[in-house]
Amino acid sequence: MEILKRKLYLLALIIFSNISFTSSIGFSSNSSAEIISEYSLIANSEEFLIGIKYKLDKGWHTYWKNPGDSGDKASFEWNLPEGVTISEPYWPQPELIPYPPLMTYGYNDEVIVIFKVRSSELAKDKSDINLLTKWLACSDVCLPQEANLKLSLPHGPSSLPSDYYSLINNIYDEEIPKLYKQEVSSIISDDSLIISFPITNDNKDKKVIFFPDEDGLVDYSAKQISEINNESISLIIKRADIFKNFSNISGLIQFKGDFANQSYSFNSFISNQPSVNDISILVALIFAVIGGFILNLMPCVFPVISLKILNFIEISDNKKEIRLHGLAFCSGTILTFLLIGLLILGLRSSGQEIGWGFQLQSPVFVSILIYLFIFMSALFLLSTSFGSFFTRAGNLLSSNDGYSGSFGTGFLAVIVATPCTAPFMGSALGIALLQPSFYSILIFFSLGLGFSIPYLILSFFPTLISKFPAPGAWMETFKKLMSVPMFLTAIWLLWILSNQISIQDLYEILFASLIIFLIVFINSFENFFKRKRTLNNLFIVASISICFYLLPTNEPKDNIKAFSADYLQNEIEKGPVFLNFTADWCITCKVNEQVALKDKNFTNIIESRNIKYIKADWTNKNSEISRLLESFGRSGIPLYVYFPQKDSKPIILPEILNDKIISNFLDKDY
Repeated sequence: MEILKRKLYLLALIIFSNISFTSSIGFSSNSSAEIISEYSLIANSEEFLIGIKYKLDKGWHTYWKNPGDSGDKASFEWNLPEGVTISEPYWPQPELIPYPPLMTYGYNDEVIVIFKVRSSELAKDKSDINLLTKWLACSDVCLPQEANLKLSLPHGPSSLPSDYYSLINNIYDEEIPKLYKQEVSSIISDDSLIISFPITNDNKDKKVIFFPDEDGLVDYSAKQISEINNESISLIIKRADIFKNFSNISGLIQFKGDFANQSYSFNSFISNQPSVNDISILVALIFAVIGGFILNLMPCVFPVISLKILNFIEISDNKKEIRLHGLAFCSGTILTFLLIGLLILGLRSSGQEIGWGFQLQSPVFVSILIYLFIFMSALFLLSTSFGSFFTRAGNLLSSNDGYSGSFGTGFLAVIVATPCTAPFMGSALGIALLQPSFYSILIFFSLGLGFSIPYLILSFFPTLISKFPAPGAWMETFKKLMSVPMFLTAIWLLWILSNQISIQDLYEILFASLIIFLIVFINSFENFFKRKRTLNNLFIVASISICFYLLPTNEPKDNIKAFSADYLQNEIEKGPVFLNFTADWCITCKVNEQVALKDKNFTNIIESRNIKYIKADWTNKNSEISRLLESFGRSGIPLYVYFPQKDSKPIILPEILNDKIISNFLDKDY
């Protein structure tokens, strides 16, 4: 008899679980679903909250939007009247529901899923919102549940709160996770996912749990390890056995309290940092040498390195001097690469989010470079050695025979060459800056060595200099000609500066540049201050003091082309995206844009394939762009990334672009 009762009960359970109801509340075998609203009367053009309330028998549970190792989330099929729209579900924060050896995410006893509803002017006097919802109710077994629900909302001149007003708003305010206001970084390392984020003192002693939005990211049952460092925390979580190629992750950070949990949502791009296993140190060093060598071809470097070649020609009859000057120049380049690299590493370790070429993001530095190139242009145009004042100060760029001049020329050549990342440099710099170690020093040294190769060859094989024209009057003409690209470089720097400072500050820099030109112009007159050298020196000191006083002191102005990682992610969700990391000071970037990205071929491809073209403008400092660059294992630009579709792995294009490269990467199916 007892067995018969059990069979009848099981049969009734199966039948009952498939019966659906059309009302504000629907009952199923081990749970019920109810549709509730914060208002019983609504006004047109009103946005309001409704909730789907699932009540489960004691000991039963249902699931979050990512159920974990097993289960399934609730589904919602809406039938809405004209003029009514509804949002995606707002899921309350979940809890861990272990079922050894599995781990699931969900809700025990009861949960209310929130939706935002909008009633426009088109809505009728009475709106009937119909919903078919399906969910799982689980204990030792999981049973599918289903209900047809209807919510009738009459319209009126103003909204009238319902009996559920406080309940729904409390759920929305307290249980729906809000966006985490601090930046969250995510790194794939070996077999783990590492999520790092700042925390307050109030949360330091609380247990932290990560709930991923998407399946296939982490091992749900693995223990999540927390490491607290000063004011930040890192969660180390084992990757899923079958790991998907996510370009970004989203989920919840939950702080578990004694009486209540507090959860925050976040979205973060995954950093697939290059490791020694991905690119060997030997390969990175070779890439650094090649990239450094290619930097000599940067247009703004040409007028500077031409000075060194000119100096070699002037002393071509003295092999010893050629060698010593060459070594002084190479010492300047190698030491400058090392100093820039170490400075970046030091600033990054202190929390600064900067990368290769950071110096041209500083208006002060750009202004000083403008002064320097105006000075050089005037110096060579007027063919003056400029007197003893600058000789005693180092005579950085004059044509004297001092080794300090050769060292300074090497320093300046590197300063104007480093803002861009030449081919082969990107991966090497990624290892050097994103994974700092002793190898970073070797990589910076290799960059300087590669940059110095042409001059080392001329230094140790001075007979090659005989291929150049013999010293003569042509050298003075050449110097005057070199003043033109130097002046054009100053104009280019002024254009960069115009995107960083106000127009008033720009006028002041132009005025200071005029002062520098006048200094050189006045000193070009022979014997002008012959008997009043002290007065001349005072005049120079006063003029330079004015120029430095006029340097911009304000932070760079807001970039109207500011980049948003959230916007990028939204576009990736919609379809393919081509992302161009660029800056006004990146010559390679601008050449690529003219050669490949403003070409009809590129335009036709992105239009035919519905590819969204997005620029990440790094002219001024932008922490979002810096972090995103790091996520691709890079610390400098140019960088071009193609996202074929939402869940596919991003594709990195070469640093130098042309029509063929664009077609090979963008005009095909992935």
